[in-house]
Amino acid sequence: MSDGNLNLSSLREEIDSIDEQLHDLIVRRAEIAVAVRSSKGNSSIWRPAREAQILRRLIARHKGPFPKSTIVQLWREIVSAMVRIQGELKVAVYAPDGIYTFREMARDHFGAGTPLSLHSSARAVLNSVQDGKATVGILPFPEDDEAAPWWTVLAAIETERRLSVCARLPFVPMAVDHRDAALCVAKIEAENSGDDKSFFVLHTSPQISRTRLQEAITAAGITLLRLVGINEQLEDNTMFLLELEGFIEPDDARIAHLTNPDRGVAKDAFFLGVYATPFSSEIISNMGGP
Repeated sequence: MSDGNLNLSSLREEIDSIDEQLHDLIVRRAEIAVAVRSSKGNSSIWRPAREAQILRRLIARHKGPFPKSTIVQLWREIVSAMVRIQGELKVAVYAPDGIYTFREMARDHFGAGTPLSLHSSARAVLNSVQDGKATVGILPFPEDDEAAPWWTVLAAIETERRLSVCARLPFVPMAVDHRDAALCVAKIEAENSGDDKSFFVLHTSPQISRTRLQEAITAAGITLLRLVGINEQLEDNTMFLLELEGFIEPDDARIAHLTNPDRGVAKDAFFLGVYATPFSSEIISNMGGP
């Protein structure tokens, strides 16, 4: 046998050894996942902020020619499988009239083994999560002047364990347009991932213009990313959805400034949720170092 064949055989043996080590580590990770479940008590099995932190840490330390996007895909499958080991994970997906964009996003994010249910309306998705038939709901990213925006329904739902926005898909960007993005809703507590975006719904009087509201938000020291309005007024109220930079909690003083009875521009503010900022295309497209 030639030296080249011997070298190839040796390399394949090393690959087999590495595969077995990886497999052993995955088995061990699953054992730890079982232990984590017993220690969580009644807390949510799905923690999107924690998952974002894991992926950011891995991408920050990554090096070599292996694609970063594939690292994320691998760990999304692993992490989702670990979540399913800890408890039931079901995803309700908005998929009207055979449009499966959000189904593919859900499959990429939650893994091939996670059960998906498809729904023709956003309200049906919200009901599925609210009733406990699904753990997570996938809904389209809000746009201006929608006929029946789902976020107004979410803001009005009152339950003991409130639904809230908790993640944005895809975590690895495929396009920059909001129409190619989705939001996840679930019955979980908001957690700070270290790099987040927050959502609030404001009720204002019809006399408060969009420009005045934007100026007030800036004056309060908040970075406004998007301001989404609806094309109708409800009971002398105008509703706006705010997407804000950072992890901003409901009792934040800057939000209280906007709803101050004497000087504020809003009658009230409702915390709609928070999501961990996805990777930028620049971060994912760059290969690791040597």
